Amino acid sequence: MPETLVNVGTHLQAIFTILLITVIFKDNPAYRFAEHTFVGLFAGYTVALSYFQYVRPNVKDQLIGKGELHWIVPIIVGLLMYTRYIKPIAWLSRYSLCFTLGIGTGYVLSKDMKPFFVDQVRATFLPLWGTGDWWTTTSNWIYVVGTVTALVYFLFTLQKKGVQGGISKIGRITMMVAFGAAFGNTVMARVSLFLGRMQFLLGNWLKLISIRV
Repeated sequence: MPETLVNVGTHLQAIFTILLITVIFKDNPAYRFAEHTFVGLFAGYTVALSYFQYVRPNVKDQLIGKGELHWIVPIIVGLLMYTRYIKPIAWLSRYSLCFTLGIGTGYVLSKDMKPFFVDQVRATFLPLWGTGDWWTTTSNWIYVVGTVTALVYFLFTLQKKGVQGGISKIGRITMMVAFGAAFGNTVMARVSLFLGRMQFLLGNWLKLISIRV
């Protein structure tokens, strides 16, 4: 790639990074311009990628080239999505939407049922004694008690009084700790991204610091 294009790309990245960071102080036109530009470019890239990687190969190679007429069905289903912009026949888009949601739901259930449900339930069946390691035993007790009490918290058919109320309180505390840990992890990830952009601005762009890989 020519050095001129590299420099232009670096300057554009730096300018848009600064424009996006200005939202820290206040929502402003500069931030909205950078945001809208990013969304527009991403939308255009997605449309072009979908056309060249999915639409054109299937229509040109499969439907026209090989004469596989069954490709007409997904093409029609996809085109019906755009009928929502034509008011007299907007109701036709509901069939495409329902068909897509049905296929997607079936696919997700068949693919993710085991890893996201069965495996998580199985992971809570932990030995509570006899592990030979006090830390493992303590961790297992915390996992099992936290899971059970959190589930009891969502028993809304019972009043949270007495024993059930105490168990629900433990479940609520458990969830608060879990949510706090997840939030802390998210904050650390965002700070890491911010530091990466600062390294780019001060190193790759302004050359004020040296970055070692």
